[in-house]
Amino acid sequence: MASETFFTPQASVNWAQLINARPQMDPSKPNAWSVDLVLSPNTTPKHKAFIDKLDQIFTDTHGTKKKRSDKGQPWKADKENPSQVIVKFKTQEFVREDGSKATGPQLIDSKRQPWDGKAIGNGSEMIIKFTTYGWERPEGTGLSLQVKAAQVLKYVAREEEDATAGFDEQDGYSVSTANPTGANPSWTSGYVDEFGSEEAPF
Repeated sequence: MASETFFTPQASVNWAQLINARPQMDPSKPNAWSVDLVLSPNTTPKHKAFIDKLDQIFTDTHGTKKKRSDKGQPWKADKENPSQVIVKFKTQEFVREDGSKATGPQLIDSKRQPWDGKAIGNGSEMIIKFTTYGWERPEGTGLSLQVKAAQVLKYVAREEEDATAGFDEQDGYSVSTANPTGANPSWTSGYVDEFGSEEAPF
């Protein structure tokens, strides 16, 4: 029987790793696709209703008597902004018996066209399609939210860190002054073979 699918309301996202599966903090676990959804339940009724829905799913899965694990509820108030709730979605990369790897979440744009592969930056807005997985461990029960697909409704490009930041310009070797024309010096000056005769390299 197929798992029931759910949809989030449109909301801002952070740390979207949905293009390629990435290593998890625990190296013993497989790579995973993940994204954090940022909700504002105090000002957005749809966000509040969705959080209530998640709580109901948890209760339907485990009942009310079993203890919840400290890490079993993947939606919590943001430590830096308690008025917001962060909902974490994650799908681990599944390896089939033949060694092939399952594909990740399907991404589409607002017109339901396949995503073009651009990295998705913080502040982009999505609707996420997901399934749930209930689990029970000695420390208590939990619920995982597994992203299956996502629709990008507002796109913010990911800011790439400048690897040269922090360096100052110094005296020393410069590519531009060493070879201003961009030509290969060995080609322009000719080639000297092992017998000392100069000739073109080709």
